[in-house]
This record gives sequence, C-alpha cells and structure tokens, in this order.
Amino acid sequence: MKWLTRQEQFVLCVVIGLVLTGLLVKYYRTAHPVVTAGQSAKP
Repeated sequence: MKWLTRQEQFVLCVVIGLVLTGLLVKYYRTAHPVVTAGQSAKP
C-alpha cells in the first residue's frame, strides 16, 4: 500500500475493523436470539 499515506492506511484499517465487528455482532445476534420475559426458553 505504498500509494496510501500512513494516516489513510490507519483510517482504512479502522473502517474495515468496524465493518467486520458489525458483521460479527449481526451473525452472533442471529444465532443467539434474546429470550424475553413473555417467552419461555424451552416449549
């Protein structure tokens, strides 16, 4: 990445990290749904 400055590389890494974190949270919440007080864990 010689065409990007050090600051641009840092910003790009932060953005990629945030996107990956968001995807991980999305998939985790899909796999582990929240059980509310009105719902039972096992029917």
